[in-house]
Amino acid sequence: MGLRPGVDVVLRSTPVPTSAPTNMGVSFVVGLSDTGPANQATPILSISDFERIFGLRQSYSLLYDSLDIFFREGGGLVWISRVVGPAAVTGTATLLDASAAIALTATAIGPGAFSSGISIGVRAGVGAGNFALFIVVGGVEVETSGDLADNNAAVLWSKNSKYVRLTLGASLLDPAVAAAKALSAGNDDRANVTDAEWQKALDGIPTDFGPGQVWSPGRTTDIGHQQLLSHANTHRRVAILDAPDSSSIAALQASVIASRAGSQRFGGMFWPWAVCDGVVAGTTRKVPWSAVQAAMMNRNDASGFGPSDPAAGDNGISFTAIDLSQVAVSDVNRDLLNSSGINVVRMMFGQARTYGYRTLVDPLTDSNWISLGHARLFAILAARGSAIGERYMFDTIDGQGKKIGEFAKDLVAMLQEYYFNGDLYGQTPADAFRVDVGSAVNTPETLANNELHAILAVKMSPFTEYVKIEIVKKPITEGMV
Repeated sequence: MGLRPGVDVVLRSTPVPTSAPTNMGVSFVVGLSDTGPANQATPILSISDFERIFGLRQSYSLLYDSLDIFFREGGGLVWISRVVGPAAVTGTATLLDASAAIALTATAIGPGAFSSGISIGVRAGVGAGNFALFIVVGGVEVETSGDLADNNAAVLWSKNSKYVRLTLGASLLDPAVAAAKALSAGNDDRANVTDAEWQKALDGIPTDFGPGQVWSPGRTTDIGHQQLLSHANTHRRVAILDAPDSSSIAALQASVIASRAGSQRFGGMFWPWAVCDGVVAGTTRKVPWSAVQAAMMNRNDASGFGPSDPAAGDNGISFTAIDLSQVAVSDVNRDLLNSSGINVVRMMFGQARTYGYRTLVDPLTDSNWISLGHARLFAILAARGSAIGERYMFDTIDGQGKKIGEFAKDLVAMLQEYYFNGDLYGQTPADAFRVDVGSAVNTPETLANNELHAILAVKMSPFTEYVKIEIVKKPITEGMV
């Protein structure tokens, strides 16, 4: 037993089990960039992280500006999956042994012409029989391996390199000492990117990474919207869609209708875009609202708001937008857009704020899923419920109902958190939710089939979308009743 008060550090023989991610304040983003891994999720926490991995601002992509604004708005963790063309080529260089046979092949992290600016060389190691690898970018040595005993050690070292990955060649001999050698120039083939490549990038973000917001800044096509919504549905996330940067009410309504393809409960569309300060003083830039909206959701989560609390109104004010890309619409048209499923952003009191929080559902046919907050609450309940379920995998189901009771207790405890936070609606917890693990759910047949079941019934709290105040003027001769 440790001394109190005090700090005790102990050595564990086994690591603590890793829990499934259950943080809604995470963004998953797909887009075009100049460098970086393709079709696989890579985490970044700042714009400098982005520059280091995915390159500098490019005129052909909105990804840099969107993430720059996202971080300025208070956003946190982002997983980026880079989109490249179908014929993308990744640059390589071979490291030869003393007999000119290939000992190792260095491959750039991701396709693109940038690879020709990366060079890799070999020098003698400090220890006898060892060698070291070094990488040069722009004439500067940016990575050095230290002593490596053999080619397998080199491959292992490269797994943490920011520039290359190494694979074994035909030769079992170590690479010979050699000056830095440039990798061949790759090609990202971005001119030939189709919807299939965007889908491939989305597929590179697995469910195991947890819930959160998925967005593709500035991608306003109907197929693009459908792909994001389908991904959100499949992977228990929420899609943030950018409406076309158009002033046409009809075009905006058409975009919503065309985006409905069965997953419309799991995302919201926002219009117009933000106008923010440019990267050069005295200039401005247009940024899709998805970047701002995702950051506001992130920072509200971090401030203790519930997942169903709208990042709108007073809790949806932008820190960076100085104007909007379209002129304000009339109140009648704003109401029309809102009822159509478009969340309008407004300039109010000198600030840009989100002034709508609906999903893309048709309110006449699916009114129970109007609230975008309900989509976020469902995503986190599904993620946390899955994490609880994982804890019961391969447990013995006893005939006394103890294990089933423990399962129910954990699920009730989870739902109580959201009830007391106001996300679930009712005067008492029993009014707000129910967990059923009884004999009608866990039947002898399902138990004999090695299955553990639960049904969660929840009432999700509504949000305020309309406020009405009535003022009655009374004569001073009358009392107040």
